[in-house]
Amino acid sequence: MPRKRRQVRPNIKKRTVKSSKQSARIAKTRAPRYESLTPHQKDAYARTANLVSDLRRGEGRYVGLLRKYHLYSRTARKHAGRNLLSGTRGKPVRASKSDRMVRDLLFPMSSGDLPIRTRSSRDATKLSDYYNDREKLLRGKLGIADFEAKWHGVRIAGQEVFADAPAVLEMADADVLKMENLYAIVGPER
Repeated sequence: MPRKRRQVRPNIKKRTVKSSKQSARIAKTRAPRYESLTPHQKDAYARTANLVSDLRRGEGRYVGLLRKYHLYSRTARKHAGRNLLSGTRGKPVRASKSDRMVRDLLFPMSSGDLPIRTRSSRDATKLSDYYNDREKLLRGKLGIADFEAKWHGVRIAGQEVFADAPAVLEMADADVLKMENLYAIVGPER
């Protein structure tokens, strides 16, 4: 059997790319700004923020939380970005220690709870602790002195929380504090 001849190509110099860190990087597309999202996308963003918080607290595994919040992994990674860690080569997905995701929350003021926007998961946690203690105060499980000692002078997101316990009790009697709407989405009505 005759041997096949190898094709001979003309001697063309190949261009070599300098090996540097910049040429090896893959450019990622940046997540869209929160203000430019549609109401439907803002809803998915809020569910993603809740997923990251639950994942951080150990409320469940990543796949189970995706089902709980009705999200696809691609959507969660798009909105959470670097707040979701690992998940490659068989390692479980985990959340970062804190995140900078946008959250619309209610902030306690002397005139009632007013909506604010924060980018800190730690601020959201502190506000949650405040509202839990305020609920205990309203139910009589936490004393006035204990509530004021814990929350007097505490600043969250650059503002001092309203910690005047007698005024909080009066506001609750006047039905200014609507605790059932506390965790509702603060954004525009649909």
